[in-house]
Amino acid sequence: EVEESTVEEEEVGKSALEELHDMYGLHGLKEQVMNFINTVKFNQSRKEQGLTVTPITLHSLFMGNPGTGKTTVARILGRVLYESGVIQNNTFVEGTRKDLVAQHIGHTAQKTQAVLDESKGGILFIDEAYALSTGSNQDFGREAVDTLLTFMEDNRDDTMIIFAGYTDEMNNFLKMNSGLESRIPNNFYFDDYLP
Repeated sequence: EVEESTVEEEEVGKSALEELHDMYGLHGLKEQVMNFINTVKFNQSRKEQGLTVTPITLHSLFMGNPGTGKTTVARILGRVLYESGVIQNNTFVEGTRKDLVAQHIGHTAQKTQAVLDESKGGILFIDEAYALSTGSNQDFGREAVDTLLTFMEDNRDDTMIIFAGYTDEMNNFLKMNSGLESRIPNNFYFDDYLP
C-alpha cells in the first residue's frame, strides 16, 4: 500500500524550517533547499500581488545513497511548501515501482493515475525511481513514466513529485525519456554522513 501521512505525526510546535535546520549535517543540501524555498516563496508573493511571475516547476530529483535523509527532507520540504501556501494539501504520498506498475497491459496507467490523484496538491515521493527504467522496451515502467510526464506538465506548480535514488542510477533514469529532464529542473544532492 502507498504510505500517506499528515501533520499529526510531526513534532508539535516546530515549524518545518526549524526541523530542517535542526537536522544534523547536510550543510550544502540545506543551502540548496533554502534557495529553492526562497525562490518559490518570492514567486508566490508576486503572484498574490498580481505581478508577473516566472513559471516555477516544483518537481525535483533527490540524489544520494540510502540513509542520507532523502525521505525525511522530502517530508519536511512538503510541510514548508504547505505552511507557505505554495501547495494546498499537507499530504505526503510515498511510492515505489510496485505502487505504479501493474502486471498486465493497460493497468499501469490506471494504477499510476490513482497514486497521482491521491497526491494532487501535495507531495509524491517516488523512491528508487530508476527502477521504472529497468527491463525491456515492453516493460510497463515506461507506461508509468508516460502517465507521470502528462501529470507533471499539467501540475508543475501545485504538486511536487520527487524522484529519489542513487546518483548514477538517477542520471540513467533521466535518459529513459527526453521529457523527464526538462520537467524536473530541481536537483538536490545528499552527501554521505561521515562516521
